[in-house]
Amino acid sequence: MRASNSDRERVSEVLRSAVTDGRIDMEEFEERLDRVEAARTLGELPEITSDLLPAEEQPIQLDPEPMVSWFTTLTRRGRWVALPDEQAGAVCGRTEIDMREALLTHNHHRMTVSTFLGRVVIDVPEGVDVRLNGWSFLGRRSTNARDSTMSRPPVLEIDGFCLFGTVRVRAPRRRLLLGRRRARRRIER
Repeated sequence: MRASNSDRERVSEVLRSAVTDGRIDMEEFEERLDRVEAARTLGELPEITSDLLPAEEQPIQLDPEPMVSWFTTLTRRGRWVALPDEQAGAVCGRTEIDMREALLTHNHHRMTVSTFLGRVVIDVPEGVDVRLNGWSFLGRRSTNARDSTMSRPPVLEIDGFCLFGTVRVRAPRRRLLLGRRRARRRIER
């Protein structure tokens, strides 16, 4: 995928912070900044800051590995590239996936999500059409995402199984206008 100006700016901000903290000198800062400006694809950006921040705090994350937590909590958030046919799961643990800033490579994104005595929580932005497929045995798969009003909304299709566990897809709640709340209160009185 092509890198956008906002992606380059995120990486540049990490470099500015590193030169301010004294982790890199001015010469290295300028050299890395030139590499950021010359980067055409997202794949070129993570290596520029790989030695400055831990993997989970990188401004752009390219991680093709499955997101599976084993007896712990695993979190993926921030600006990351959501690859097709991703896999996520939890075995006696918790996996949290925040897709609100994720870059989708296709309009129809498919994930396989499986749990065994664990919990997977996926946060999606408003306007995403969520489709839950698969099966559950003494587990729960749920979403509060509403149908999108866009003509061709992005689709998140979740397949897999839930065995004694939970898969929860959360969308932001729609806020009522203050005037509507007051009108409802007057009607109730």
